[in-house]
Amino acid sequence: MLTIGIPQLYCGASGQKGAYNRQEVGLARAFAALGCRAVAIYPDTGLSAPKAEDLEPMVRVLYLPARALGVHAFYKSWQPLLDEKIDAVHVMGDNSLGVPGLYRFCQKHGIYFYSQLGALKSASDSAAVRLVMDLLLRRNLAVYRKTPAYAKTPAAAAELQSLGVPCAGVMPVGLDTAVIPMIPGEKKDIRTELELDPDAKYLLFVGRIDPYKRPMALPPLMQALGPDWNLIVIGQGSQAQALDTALAPLGPRYRRIPKLPNTAVHAYYHACDVFVNLNDREIFGMSLLEAMYAGCPPVARRAPGPELIIEDGVSGVLADSDRELPAAVRRAAAVPAMGYAAQRRINEHFLWGNSAETALTMLTQKGVRAHG
Repeated sequence: MLTIGIPQLYCGASGQKGAYNRQEVGLARAFAALGCRAVAIYPDTGLSAPKAEDLEPMVRVLYLPARALGVHAFYKSWQPLLDEKIDAVHVMGDNSLGVPGLYRFCQKHGIYFYSQLGALKSASDSAAVRLVMDLLLRRNLAVYRKTPAYAKTPAAAAELQSLGVPCAGVMPVGLDTAVIPMIPGEKKDIRTELELDPDAKYLLFVGRIDPYKRPMALPPLMQALGPDWNLIVIGQGSQAQALDTALAPLGPRYRRIPKLPNTAVHAYYHACDVFVNLNDREIFGMSLLEAMYAGCPPVARRAPGPELIIEDGVSGVLADSDRELPAAVRRAAAVPAMGYAAQRRINEHFLWGNSAETALTMLTQKGVRAHG
């Protein structure tokens, strides 16, 4: 039985215990479902010794002592990989500074190294930071050129090729269905529970109310849609007050919920008519996956993630500009089959099981065997 380690090299809130939809844990569950043992590994700057948590018989979460440099994690020791008898590491490292050190350790100890990569170039607003990070990226590229490197999106695959890294294929991020609650009842029943008008049309936006998510495109969109439409926004951020002010003329047709337990958000996916993603640089979009999984048809600005996920006109609608959004929303709402197609699209292509199957096929072809 193979044991696969999935280390996080980002030092931030997303991997902390209690965080929702941790990618490493979702992938670990998928590997376990295919007969592997899997260990999701997270850095913890407050630890002096490793801590382990067994979620399922073949799924372990390991927290290891680490240092942080900005959002980059540097583990104090990779010895736990040997203690856990890890046979291969599945690395979502992108431009993380800790990639070369992990690769050297794996190479020394016979642990197979491969990657699943998103954006590699720095997206910092600072030109100086971008310059430094892009120079340091050369260290990671040297590793990726020697090892199987999968891309999360076709755009990431093109970036790999442009940087001289052979792409092993597209391996999208997936949903961890174990953390998604069942929402029983018909849409009208769910709306009653949420105190929503059972007969109104609802547009849903879920995400940070920050410039990169482009929430300020919502006021002109709602104005163009007219009085038949209501808007629910779930999120908070630097532009929240500006958004509330701009949408105040809608009165009760606008509701913003600053924060909800993530499991509670899913009721709104089921209750609303259309989900909108406005980020025209969206690398992937987990809330987009969740909405589609719930059968809420999406409308999205064209970007690498939505272009991969949505079959335009079938499982959602893509818009080339903000001017196209109102017609796209009306189109998505008018075609009931689009919600069913959205569900099918996620179930067939964007669950973690798909990524795990791709990885295991590759590991079998490479002859990777269990150390034990």
